Amino acid sequence: MTKQSIFGLLLIGSLLLAVGCGQTGRLRVEFVEGIVTFDGQPLEHASVTFVPVNEGGDEEVASGFTNANGMYRLSSFNGDPHRGAVAGEYIITVSKIEIHDPKAGMSPEEAAASRLEVTQTQVLPSIYQDRQNTPLSATVVKGRNRFNFDLKSKL
Repeated sequence: MTKQSIFGLLLIGSLLLAVGCGQTGRLRVEFVEGIVTFDGQPLEHASVTFVPVNEGGDEEVASGFTNANGMYRLSSFNGDPHRGAVAGEYIITVSKIEIHDPKAGMSPEEAAASRLEVTQTQVLPSIYQDRQNTPLSATVVKGRNRFNFDLKSKL
């Protein structure tokens, strides 16, 4: 074997080892998506969070944001991005914050002289953000998962 052949094999082996080691620590996640509606209408720009029921297990928090059609896809920190959540049982919280900027229509001079402050308002009933009382839950299984949630303004 020539020096070039040995060098080539070592290089290929090193690359394979590096690629293999790069995946260590990644959790196996299952694809999770769905649609969130509020009183029957798609809920845009909401945060959807899957919180593991069993703390200390293999599961971890997974979350995503809804688009204009209310559709979300989950990502988890130690899993592949935009791929989902570890199989297991979850409670689900949903939050949507609206930001109100009273200075939005003012000139720069008026805004600087104004004492008005930006405020944030939670759009959804508080039960949907409460991990202890949320009525939403799901069990993620191996494969593709779809969970739709229809939130109500009056429970």
